[in-house]
Amino acid sequence: MRNFKSTYGYEISYKVASRAKKRCVEKMYGSERDSFSMLSWFREAVLETNPGSSVVLEVDESTERFKRVFVAYAGQIQGFKFSLPVLYVDGAFGKSKYKGQILAATGRNGNKGFFPLALCFCDSKTEENWLFFFKNLKALLEPQGRIITFISDRGVGLLKAFDLIFPGNPHLYCYHHLRYNLSRKYKNKGGEIVVADVLQKFFKVAYASTEKFFYFHLKILRDEGGASTIDEFIREIPLEHWCRAFFKGCRYGIMANGIAESFNNWIVVERSLPPFAMLDQTRMKEMKMMSERSVESKSWTTKLTPKMEKRLKEQLDRSRVFRVIASHENVYEVRNDKYSYSVDISTRTCSCVKWQINCFPCAHALAAIQGARLDVYDFIDPYFTAEYYRMCYSFPIAPLSNVDASCSFTEDFILPPVTKRPAGRPKSKRIASAGEKKLIRCGRCNKMGHHNKKSCTEPLNMLL
Repeated sequence: MRNFKSTYGYEISYKVASRAKKRCVEKMYGSERDSFSMLSWFREAVLETNPGSSVVLEVDESTERFKRVFVAYAGQIQGFKFSLPVLYVDGAFGKSKYKGQILAATGRNGNKGFFPLALCFCDSKTEENWLFFFKNLKALLEPQGRIITFISDRGVGLLKAFDLIFPGNPHLYCYHHLRYNLSRKYKNKGGEIVVADVLQKFFKVAYASTEKFFYFHLKILRDEGGASTIDEFIREIPLEHWCRAFFKGCRYGIMANGIAESFNNWIVVERSLPPFAMLDQTRMKEMKMMSERSVESKSWTTKLTPKMEKRLKEQLDRSRVFRVIASHENVYEVRNDKYSYSVDISTRTCSCVKWQINCFPCAHALAAIQGARLDVYDFIDPYFTAEYYRMCYSFPIAPLSNVDASCSFTEDFILPPVTKRPAGRPKSKRIASAGEKKLIRCGRCNKMGHHNKKSCTEPLNMLL
């Protein structure tokens, strides 16, 4: 509205601006109602132009209403083989007329960036929808033969579905979500200073590298936060899902679901679009990103990706202060003025446990490797190399041509879903305000009230 005033010299109301924006979106991307029918054409177009892709569209046969759709492009499926064997799983809410949820599985490349693998658009984050998402995701991952570590915020529906589809896969819980859950245990029980102290000590418990350090910091946490409260919280969450000391696999130093949050923010504009436009615009964004990263990586001259090469140099600088003493074949004692560490370069382990946790040599390991006169690059995970990064983006997403779209979608008409009220009890208390609010007409449900299109939670079960 400010831009309109500064550009054209006219003042317009919020209602007029909102209505104009709605018409512009419909002009550019079509109506939200017709968007669901376009998904049939989108599925056929992707499968034809990107062989090996997975597009699964489910429609209620009795009502012909949309249920959910799963999308993974062949280029991303092939490229994921060369990214780290981890997947961040999360859901983000849609902001279009029919709301919905966008479930996503996002990988991580060797340069600490996100690598989108699969999307699912559905009505809500229910166990049924997570089952649909994980079943289709498993069909993509099984042929690759890798053990994938999953990271999530441990939603109720997600946990049940995950345990059914991926019972043997490692599953990490996001530290930031656990931290928030713990802070709520002290609601109305202490001041901000008390909560801050508890969370600071919980950080040391979660990030403890060994079981000895874990129990040492846990005792301090119990003394600070109250044994009964802490014990109850710890009992609810298996240690191997959140504490570094008890996770036996290779977690690449991951403690939080930040990559998933980065991807959700990356598509924040697309989440406001109708379903077909959201998927198509996200596809083009991913296609462009893969092309740009492929071109950029060809100019790299280092063996590792830039960020990992920088990390290696920093660790090498730290390793210079250590003295290396050989014990027997491949086993060394690494010392400084205060501490000593045991390093086995054949099993890639160090008593500081940082090598095992980060899957990247620690300073003690690098000192031992150089003491053995070996090449440090031979002990670095190939996923961090520039070669693997280039392979990630060597499988492009092919473009789509929509010249025949108008002939296709009319043959398979799909109705929009019946939206549901959000979970939870409706608010009963009136929000205090300086003055009474005027009734306005919602642009989504077309009813008079005190809500707008963005905050509307009314069910849409009628044909518009």
